[in-house]
Amino acid sequence: MSDLLLSSPVRMPSEALLQEMPMPSGKASPAEAAKQFEGMLMAQIFQTMRKTVQHTGLFGNGGTARTTYEYLLDQAVVDHAMTSGKGWGLASRLEDAWATRQESEKIKTQA
Repeated sequence: MSDLLLSSPVRMPSEALLQEMPMPSGKASPAEAAKQFEGMLMAQIFQTMRKTVQHTGLFGNGGTARTTYEYLLDQAVVDHAMTSGKGWGLASRLEDAWATRQESEKIKTQA
């Protein structure tokens, strides 16, 4: 197992976050695509907000331990928010907007 860790490319947690999020396929429902988008947006906002916080040195000054901990904490918060269905409400608004747009496009094509 240690060989696998040594041979894998070193990535920053922000890069890993973007690569680990499943991309919606053409067959994904609008609800699932909206939830995935909201989760990605939440994760990106958490990462950006972290840059504004002054570091206390609790995890050392090297940055690796702190960065890993912050990444895992942010990921856990986002995952919990998205799986509990208590995100920010953006997903439901996106679904409503997409449904309204589909209805208006149907009306235009029928006219």
